[in-house]
Amino acid sequence: MLRKAYFLPVILMLIVVAQGCASWGAQQFIAESQRPPQYERFFTELDAAVHQAGVRNAAYFQVSGFPYLRADRFLVSLKNRLNNDAQKKQWVHLMQRLDIEARETEIQNLPASAVEKLTVGFGLEPDRKILQEKVNSYSNKLLAHDQRQSNFYAVLQETVHNSDEYSTVMRAFGLYPIAVIPIAVVTHMVFDEMAAWHQLPPDELQSFGALTAYAPARVMDLSQQEIHEILKRSQQNPLEIPLPSVADRQTLLAFFAPIIIQDMAADYDKIGEVVWGQKQLQINPDNVTAYYYFSHAFLKRQPILQINYVIWFPARSGPNPPRIERGLIDGLTVRVSLSPDGSPFMVDIMNNCGCYHFYVPRKEMVQQILPSPLAIDAFVPTWLPDNFPRQRLTIRLKSGWHQVENIGTGKIPSRFISYKLIAYKQLEKLPRSDETNESMFTSNGIGKHSERIEPILFFPMGIPDIGSMRQRGHHAIKFIGRAHFDDPHLFDEHFEFN
Repeated sequence: MLRKAYFLPVILMLIVVAQGCASWGAQQFIAESQRPPQYERFFTELDAAVHQAGVRNAAYFQVSGFPYLRADRFLVSLKNRLNNDAQKKQWVHLMQRLDIEARETEIQNLPASAVEKLTVGFGLEPDRKILQEKVNSYSNKLLAHDQRQSNFYAVLQETVHNSDEYSTVMRAFGLYPIAVIPIAVVTHMVFDEMAAWHQLPPDELQSFGALTAYAPARVMDLSQQEIHEILKRSQQNPLEIPLPSVADRQTLLAFFAPIIIQDMAADYDKIGEVVWGQKQLQINPDNVTAYYYFSHAFLKRQPILQINYVIWFPARSGPNPPRIERGLIDGLTVRVSLSPDGSPFMVDIMNNCGCYHFYVPRKEMVQQILPSPLAIDAFVPTWLPDNFPRQRLTIRLKSGWHQVENIGTGKIPSRFISYKLIAYKQLEKLPRSDETNESMFTSNGIGKHSERIEPILFFPMGIPDIGSMRQRGHHAIKFIGRAHFDDPHLFDEHFEFN
C-alpha cells in the first residue's frame, strides 16, 4: 500500500496533462471556427458576472470552450456510444438543455445590479427574462455555427470529461495509504451495526420518540403493463434513453414515492421545506416537501431511468449520531432505479452528504456482489421486498441520525403527514424575503450552513468539505476508493446481474 503513495504525484501530473490536451483541442477549434464575436462576448461577460457574484450552478459540468453546453456523468459516458449523426445531435441537444437550465437559475440568482450592468452593456432592458431569451437565442446560433465545422463532434468528444469530487493532492498530503487502515476498520464496524438493524423485525427496533408516517399527498395506482408502456414510449429517441413526458414523470413520481416512517423525538426529526430565514437556511416543518429529480444510469449497458426523492431535516442532532457528524441541516436521498421494462430492480439510499450509501437490490436479479479492489465492497444490508411496487415502499429512519433502520412495504396508514413533491431545481433558486433568489448550495456544490467538523479527522480521504450537505452531481460516496452517486456505471461495476 505504501508503495502506491509514490505514484500519486505521477497520476496527478497525467491528469493535468490529459485535461490540458482536451482544453488545447477546444481552443484550437475556437480559433479555426471564426465564431461570431458578439455571441462569445455575451457568454464571456455573463460567465464573469456569475463568477463574480458567486452564483454558478454547479449541478452540471461546464464544457471547456463550449459555453452553451454542460454535461453530467451520464452524458459524458455516452460520448463513446455515438454511432450515427442522429445520436450525436441528440447528445449535444441534451447538453445544451442542461446549460440553459443551469443558466436560468444563475440569472435568477444574480444581484439586480449585475443584471442591469449586463443588459445595459448589450443594449437591452434590465430584465432577467430578456437576458434568458438572449441565452436561448445565442445558444442556438452558436451551436448552429459550430456544427457546421467538420471536426465539431470529434473535438467535443475529446473535450467533454467528468469532474472528480476526490482530491488526489489531499490524499497525498494526508498519507491516504496509511489513513485508510483505521477508516476501513471503523467502516466495517458501522456497516455491521446497520446490517443488524435490518435483520430485526420493525417492532423490535428501539424508538426514541413517536413513530410518524410521511406519505405522498398524491398517489397513483398503476399496473406493471402501464409502467412498461410509459418506459417503452419514453425510449423512442436515437439514443434510446428513457425520457418520459412531463405528464408521465408526474405519474411515475406519485406511484413510486415512498412512505417515510420517522422516529420523532425532537424538532430536528421533522421533515420540511427548505427556506431562507433572515440569516441562514431553515427547514419549515409546516410545509412538508420532498424534492425530486430524474437521472439515468446503465443496467447491463442499457440506459435506465432513476427517480430521486430528497428530504431535508433541520439538523443532525440528539444522542444517536456521532458527535463529529452533528450540525445544522441534514437530509436523505432515496433513489428508485427502473429496469427497461419498468420494474424497480434497485433502491439505493444515502445521506445528503454522500455518506452511508447502501444498496437494496432485487435479490433474484443479483448473481453476485463484485469485489472492489482497494476499496470496500458494495454494502447490501437487506433485499428489496418481493411485493414492491404492488405495495408502497416504507423506509424507517432513526431519530437524530436519520439512518435507515428498516426497508419494508405497506399501505398508507390512516394517520399520516402528507408531503408534496417539488422539483429539485427549486433548491437552486430559493426565494428570499427581499424578493431576490439564492441557491442553498455554493458555486462548488456544497450545502450552505451545513458545515461539520469531520474534515479535521477525514482530511486524508481527499473529499473537500466532507460531512457537509452536497448538491446533486457532487456526492462522493466512498471514503476508501472512489465512487460517485451519479456514476452511471455504479450498478454494473458492483453487481453481476442475472
